[in-house]
Amino acid sequence: MDVSNVRIVIFDTFGTVVNWHESVVQEGEALGRAKGVSIDWHEFANVWREEGYIKVMYEVAQGLRPWEPVDVLHRRKLDELLDVYGLKLTEEETDHFNRLWHRLLPWPDVQEGLRRLKTKYSIGPFSNGDFRLLLNMAKGSGLPWDFILAGQQFQKFKPDPTIYEDAVELLGGRPEEVLMVAAHPSDLDGAHAIGCPTLYVPRPLEYGAVNNHVEPEAKYDHETVADFRELAARLGV
Repeated sequence: MDVSNVRIVIFDTFGTVVNWHESVVQEGEALGRAKGVSIDWHEFANVWREEGYIKVMYEVAQGLRPWEPVDVLHRRKLDELLDVYGLKLTEEETDHFNRLWHRLLPWPDVQEGLRRLKTKYSIGPFSNGDFRLLLNMAKGSGLPWDFILAGQQFQKFKPDPTIYEDAVELLGGRPEEVLMVAAHPSDLDGAHAIGCPTLYVPRPLEYGAVNNHVEPEAKYDHETVADFRELAARLGV
């Protein structure tokens, strides 16, 4: 893959940059101890993610339902799960727990890789997350972004094909100048389809060590790097 024209690197965020599963499990376990309840937080995290967000994301991207903020989607499913698991929280506690998605922790290789990339490239998330969510996450986890591209800005979700064109236009670049990095083939397929170079970073523990998640197969071949350190080396920094 030719990266000689690349000057901007954009990143899928949930799963690629941050370890959402372990972050949810850690906060959930702390909440469970405080409330004196025992819950399978690994199961809780995956159901919350897949049924509360992933399923809806694809429906929005396909035009089957209107766009809504991710915080709203997460809260709707959280309210259901609290009933299912019999966990009683105050409104303040529920709101705080729902906003744990603003506090997700990065994978161990991320901060070093981003700091190296930032010396040569403009870098930022290209995420379905809300703008404030991504801003809070960056502040809390030390993610050195130059910009933020949020689904909220476009009122769309990836993998809607048009959101990739919108992102490149907003960045003021050409597709060949904007490299997309993700742990999900569907993210990369959309970028590749409009002419952006792509790099795949596998995150085999995204849904935890034991899970039933099946990632959609890629429509195109995407070059693979092991982690963000190798990504930085691949881009010459």
